[in-house]
Amino acid sequence: MDSAMGFMIGALQITLLDLVLAGDNIGVIALATKNLPEDMAKRASKIGVIAAIGLRIFFASIITYIMMVEWLPVKLIGGLLLVKITWDFIKPQHEEEELDEQKQGAKTVNKFWAAVGSIIIADISMSLDNVLAIGGAAHGHIELIIFGLLLNIPIIFYGSQFVANLMKKHTIVIYVGGAILAHTAFGMIFEDKLIIPHIPHIVSVVVPFAISALTLAYGYYLIRTMPEKAKA
Repeated sequence: MDSAMGFMIGALQITLLDLVLAGDNIGVIALATKNLPEDMAKRASKIGVIAAIGLRIFFASIITYIMMVEWLPVKLIGGLLLVKITWDFIKPQHEEEELDEQKQGAKTVNKFWAAVGSIIIADISMSLDNVLAIGGAAHGHIELIIFGLLLNIPIIFYGSQFVANLMKKHTIVIYVGGAILAHTAFGMIFEDKLIIPHIPHIVSVVVPFAISALTLAYGYYLIRTMPEKAKA
């Protein structure tokens, strides 16, 4: 009875944890697919979900070996990659000139693969953190780790589609997603083992929130100053 109750509590903890952790992946996929046609957006989302789950399984398998490499700045590298990806998503987009059908089709395909690449790189950056969190909540129970990984699939897939549709209707949601990713990126940077000894704890707490707020302010400024046609 105690064992069953412990499993249910662990499953509940991981469910809540997944809802929180999946937000980053949802944001990445939604931002990457917001400008793609619906069918391509769904395909890119599926690839993103498969990559996210596959990478979590991979990291869960080798996490012990990764943690043994003391000098490896995993979070620093992942955070810097995520900063670059976040900026690519939220920076001002230049208006595209009218292209003929063939060129437009080629451009759309290029956007599709660029979106897939961004999703996979971001997944690599964030998967280690997610595995560590789920592994900690599971307390070594492999069944709970598998449960947590499987639960990610519908949350990320349907969540990213919902958020991408919101981004198409309400531009500010793009910058809300960017703010979440910026917070995650700088949080990872300041949590890296090479950085922690050299900065006060308050800096590692305040700076990610400050960058997140600046991202939102930047988005609000762009929306206020962009032509009415571009807002539609």
